[in-house]
Amino acid sequence: MADPQPCHRGPVTTTLSMASESTPAARGIANIGNTCYLNSAIQALRYTPAFAEYFCSDAWKAHSHDSRKGAELTKETAAVVAELCSTGQKTLVPGKFVRSFVAAASEINDDIHYGAQADCAEAIHILLDMLHTHLAREVVMNIRGEARSPAAAEYIKSLESWVSFFHKEYSPLLDMFYGQTRSRVICERCAATSDRYEPWNVLTLPIPGAEKAGAPAPTLQECLAARFADEKLDDYDCSQCRDKVPAKIENTLSRFPQYLILSLKRFTNTGAKVRARIPYDDGHVDLSSWRSWTGLQIQETAHYRVYATIEHMGSSQMGHYIMRARGSGSGSWLIHDDATTYPSHVGGAAGPDTYVLFLERKEAPK
Repeated sequence: MADPQPCHRGPVTTTLSMASESTPAARGIANIGNTCYLNSAIQALRYTPAFAEYFCSDAWKAHSHDSRKGAELTKETAAVVAELCSTGQKTLVPGKFVRSFVAAASEINDDIHYGAQADCAEAIHILLDMLHTHLAREVVMNIRGEARSPAAAEYIKSLESWVSFFHKEYSPLLDMFYGQTRSRVICERCAATSDRYEPWNVLTLPIPGAEKAGAPAPTLQECLAARFADEKLDDYDCSQCRDKVPAKIENTLSRFPQYLILSLKRFTNTGAKVRARIPYDDGHVDLSSWRSWTGLQIQETAHYRVYATIEHMGSSQMGHYIMRARGSGSGSWLIHDDATTYPSHVGGAAGPDTYVLFLERKEAPK
């Protein structure tokens, strides 16, 4: 493997060296009681251009209604994003935003409550899903074109599945963050296939070797390969064979979002923290190997670059979140550690505690 550093499990401690001055026009967020997970999440989202533009304008108000669930959370999210994008220097105190998030999220996970630490990746997933649900409206989605090959017919089925999921609840957040995975079951006796399509807004990646202390640390590409590796079924109930037979499951990406959020599975089933540098090229991450239909000339590119990361410092029992993002200067990266902001001495490179990655899709070559 490209990175010989071993995976370490168990409690860890990390010391950070900070610059003496905060970076101008990069606002911090006060920690008001174990809220670093939410501070890091909203900071990363505000560095997402389309998300920031949407909530800094009045566009979201056209589809927000006080009578709908999530109205308070949506309003407070917009207020926080607008403040973070302003030129003010004062540290933002996110009391209303935190309270509205906890009130809504605790209905989904009762472990989330005011004053308690929570998982940042889960918070991102819940926040995006709640904003989408509140702002959703019914739309007409038309699929144009004629299938001229079996692959094209399958691609149309993926679009039909997307329409069936979202034509009654569409929001701009779908185009920003939501992708789609295809799971294809192939009967090993008769070769009959069955496809299932699933949408998501955060894609969780396993870390190969995580359960084995001292195993070589994989690259990000190897984590992606593990996520989309084929699976075996010993007793698949095949409708063609009318019998239980061996089968294979192929996992691929059938839809690529504009902004891709990846979460590394840093915590094992036993509760241990996996601490290892999972290397990547922050300027170019290629997902084309896992495209569902490699032979089709699909307009959306599968090439991304990293624009923000969230680090989890500490162990599974106690930890702290910070966020790194590309600054306005070429190649410059900033760290947001709650109220403090300072330059990143490693830029956007992988660290041993990198937990969540935010990637933006690159333009297709002309």
